[in-house]
Amino acid sequence: MMSPRKSSAEGTRPGASTGPRSAEGKARSSMNALKSGIYSKSLTIPGEDPAKLDTLRDEYVQRFCPALPEQRDLVDILVRSTWTLRRFAVAEAQIWSYEMDRAFELDENSPIGHAFCRSDRTLTRLQRMVNSTQRNYRDALKELERLQALPIDLDLPPAPVIEIVPPPEAPTPSPRPPTPAPPQPPEPKTVNPSREFVSSSSAPPPPIAPKTAPTAPRKALPYHQPGSTCCWEPADPIKYRNYKQCISCFPDQVPSSDERD
Repeated sequence: MMSPRKSSAEGTRPGASTGPRSAEGKARSSMNALKSGIYSKSLTIPGEDPAKLDTLRDEYVQRFCPALPEQRDLVDILVRSTWTLRRFAVAEAQIWSYEMDRAFELDENSPIGHAFCRSDRTLTRLQRMVNSTQRNYRDALKELERLQALPIDLDLPPAPVIEIVPPPEAPTPSPRPPTPAPPQPPEPKTVNPSREFVSSSSAPPPPIAPKTAPTAPRKALPYHQPGSTCCWEPADPIKYRNYKQCISCFPDQVPSSDERD
């Protein structure tokens, strides 16, 4: 067990490290905290060694020492692209072997050409994947070199403080004086017929004519006797204008001499 005196001496040693104090030292120390986001178990397939992927990742991290998150992501792209290119190289060799083995009668003089004729489409598709991966590698390397050439700004601006200003209180409206009620009209004075003076010279109102009920129009009398075959018609309509009915069918309806004139 360490004595109290020895422990206090160990704690106050002048040569003991207390961590970086300068801005540059803190920046270098922050680089060590950025770890790669690549995990060997998630990127390896059966037939691949996860330890080799870990070694490749450590080599790229030591080579570029990413100090910012975007630099770390670009380093991961370089590691993933390099590992994929190695996988494509193994796949190409296995395609040649597979086509040679499955050929029924392989040409002894040109076995490679025979296998290529059988797998030309597969090899063409593989070459397109290789070209795309190499292009991603070059783009990531170019962007990483550009970012690392820029100076790192250690004096980050403080986060803006958002002040919450309460809304101004609405002024309390002053009470309005009561509105006076409009004056009521005077009540009409009742007229007493016994006390009011009525002039005797005033004309009485005209009498109202009684309303008579409308009478239905009288039905015109038939000119000939109903059911008769009489065909007498007055030869002179002006002379017989007062004859309302046929004189043959209704002799008793013949008008007098005064009515005829």
